[in-house]
Amino acid sequence: MYEWIKGYNLVEYSGQAERMDFGGHESFHMERLELESPPVGMTAAAQYFIAQQAWLSDDFQQMIPADNANIRELILAEVAPHFTDVKQVIREGNIETIYLQELKPESRQLFVDTHTGILPVLEDLYRHHDIRDSFSGVKRKIVNYVVDPAALEPYETPGTETLQALLNAYLELPDGEYALMPLGWKFDDHLQNSSALRFFAGWAPHLMLGVDADTDEVIILHMSGKEFTREVLLNSARPKPPRRRGSYLYVDTGHALVNVIDLSRQSHIKAWNELKDVKVYQLPEGMDFTDFNHETAEPLPAGIAFLYDQDSLQSMIGRVNQELEDFGGP
Repeated sequence: MYEWIKGYNLVEYSGQAERMDFGGHESFHMERLELESPPVGMTAAAQYFIAQQAWLSDDFQQMIPADNANIRELILAEVAPHFTDVKQVIREGNIETIYLQELKPESRQLFVDTHTGILPVLEDLYRHHDIRDSFSGVKRKIVNYVVDPAALEPYETPGTETLQALLNAYLELPDGEYALMPLGWKFDDHLQNSSALRFFAGWAPHLMLGVDADTDEVIILHMSGKEFTREVLLNSARPKPPRRRGSYLYVDTGHALVNVIDLSRQSHIKAWNELKDVKVYQLPEGMDFTDFNHETAEPLPAGIAFLYDQDSLQSMIGRVNQELEDFGGP
């Protein structure tokens, strides 16, 4: 069984959590495009990118890498005319991504009436159209399985050359990854016959399935231009215990980020948003948390938001309250 699943993952040991990049925000902007040409037909590429809006939800937004001029021309010619809201993202003077939203009514009908070579792939990828469970907020335990593309029988789809060029643009990004959420997939040996999985295996060098450990439901399909690795953070890379400097509490959150809280202005909290004075700093390159001093550092600009998992939040809230008791604050 499962001869099409690789029995290993590459392990990559890291002594330092990846630093977040906060540069380049000032040069980022979005520009709306007014397309003069109306949709005149439905190609396989257009049908692929329209399927989510046509079958699943009008709220889906497509984001297609477009830094390559030839790829950008394909998007604007075959896909973009089917959407009312078309924007391009420009960073440092270069067009980076094209956003597509609000499927046109006539294109929705074209999607229904047109049968291209990609349609059987899409019907297999989305075996049902109910996405409520996908966004329920329920925490799942995910097990990742690396697929061996060479073990799958290729699925020939004529007329999809343009689509494959567009999808390969994702794999050429710095991260080199692209992901989809299949619907109705179960992790068993029958999945190796999936026309969608076989289609993607025909051009994506590396594939990985994210599977719900309790239900065997395939939650996500990852594709990559480079081999998947499982990063293992060494103890030295984990957040250091919080420490105090005068009335200020330093909380190491990982990724070279430090929360600085003024305990002299703070009362006990039940939620993180009850903190009256908290600023986020990034450790200078090469600096250890034990050497950090907020008085000689600059906080990150206002408006940058951070999301913490519930366990981390509760741990930080508990430490703040404990420090307040020791400090004897308000």
